[in-house]
Amino acid sequence: MVKGTPSMGKYNKPQHIRCRRCGRRSFHKAKKRCASCGYPSPKWRSYNWIN
Repeated sequence: MVKGTPSMGKYNKPQHIRCRRCGRRSFHKAKKRCASCGYPSPKWRSYNWIN
């Protein structure tokens, strides 16, 4: 078993795809949640510190 550079080849698939609500490439395929807008939550993701 190796844990160095050869193992990094397994991580070349995109984790995030395009979000159907905000259109950004922030929808996490495994978590099924958008990192940008929070979809599928009915409320948009927004924080005061984001600006």
